[in-house]
Formats: sequence, structure tokens, C-alpha cells
Amino acid sequence: MKPYQILLMIFVLLLMSACSEKDNNPTDVDVYGYNLEQFVSKNVVYACVDCDAPDSTDLRGIFAYEIVSGADGFSPRQSSYAGYDLPWNIFKTGYLMPDDSFRTWFDNPSLPSAFKVRNTGLFRLYRKIDVNNGDYPSKMVELMGLPIQNIDNWDGETEMAIKLSDLLQGIAAYDSVSIICYDGYGTGKYYHPEAINDGYYLLNTERTIFPTATLPNNQKRMKVVSHIEVFGATSAQTHNFSVAPDSLANLTVNVPTDLSSYQRTIIPNYGK
Repeated sequence: MKPYQILLMIFVLLLMSACSEKDNNPTDVDVYGYNLEQFVSKNVVYACVDCDAPDSTDLRGIFAYEIVSGADGFSPRQSSYAGYDLPWNIFKTGYLMPDDSFRTWFDNPSLPSAFKVRNTGLFRLYRKIDVNNGDYPSKMVELMGLPIQNIDNWDGETEMAIKLSDLLQGIAAYDSVSIICYDGYGTGKYYHPEAINDGYYLLNTERTIFPTATLPNNQKRMKVVSHIEVFGATSAQTHNFSVAPDSLANLTVNVPTDLSSYQRTIIPNYGK
């Protein structure tokens, strides 16, 4: 065998060995996602709430979030394994995966796979109030999923409202509640069941109103309520609340197809 043939054989053997090692230990390729938080602007959400707070106020936490496919309109609320929307603190941890059919993804094993929505096209936002029932599980209540009333508001004009007592369905008995606003106002102020049974929450002007209950002036008109704290309940809240109709969403945010102006993030655990 000629020397150049020997050198060629050695080169081929080395090349085959290198390929074999690469196959056994492939180099990981980075997978990129876009955090969902950046698609829902704080300013856009603020603009859809009747609020006299500084315009830097972040009100995204007072909404529930529905993820909707732009291909067939599917959303997790249609799945028997989910059937609900997400609070902001969970929604904002998710990612959009453009290289995987524009799928949404959450590194959260407790979420059903229904929240891995393909061809994500839009997000719908629904005003909600959380009911925190002591040591029992909290409930997220979408306001437009409750029976809608029409009552006179603070200006004497007819406005859509929900009964405050409807937020407490499924609690057999309680001593009192605190109605807490977006900025924490209301902590340490208490309402007894007779006042709650008289009260309403105005859906457009974002105020409580109590037509006949006798209350201190600083408890009558609670603005932009975020949650209710329940005291003295002896059982969990058993009522299953309905999601709001999609036609009554407070805000719809379209998912952009051009992501060049958005920040992408390496997702090390994707697919694992």
C-alpha cells in the first residue's frame, strides 16, 4: 500500500470516529421563547380601567387571561382538563415559542397541557376579583361571568353591576369581609353580611355602591377592587364560578407575527 493511501485511510478512520462521538454526544442547540409578559402592555391595560391612580400604576394583576389560537379559536377554557383562564402571576411566566408552531409554554407541571396552545393568535383579558377565604383555597371570579344587574350609579345613571354577595357564593357563613382596592386601601375596614347583601360593584366606573346600608363614608365607594378577604368562614367556598363570555372581554391583545422588536430568552428546559 502506498504512503498516500495509508494517510487517506487514517484520515477516514479519524473522521468516522469523530462523527461517532458527535452522534453519541450531540451539541445542545439553544431554544428561544418570548416571555408573555411583554405582549400585554401595562399602559394599554391601565387605559381600559376607570381609575384615577397615577398612569404608571400596573393593573395587569386585576385581570384573568385567556389564550386563544389564531388558527381554530381554541382556548384552554374549552378543554375538559382546564376550563379556566389564568391569573396574571401565572400567565406572565409563560412563553411564546415561534419555532414550535407559535405554541405557548409554561414551565409549570401543575398546569394542564391544554395551556400549550398552538398558533397563538390573541389574548383576552377579563376583569376579575379574587376571594381569599382564610386558610381555605382562594377563588378567582370573573365579574362578567356573574349575573349582571342594572342599577343607578353614583351619578344617578344606569350602569351594569354585579351583587357583592354573588362573589361569596358557596360560603355557608362568615363573620365579615374586607374589600381591598388595587393599592391596598381597605385593609382593616370590615363589612358584615347585611352590608354585603345590600352592595353592588359597578362594572364600568369600578366602584362599590351600597344603596341602603349604613356605612362610614370611607367605606361606601371602594375603587378598583382587587380582592376580598373573608373572615370567620367555617368551610371552603364550594361554588364553581363560570368564566365570562368571550364577547364581554374587557380587552383583546393580538399576538404580533413580527417579533423583531421583542426580547427572546433561552429556554433550557423546553421539551423536557
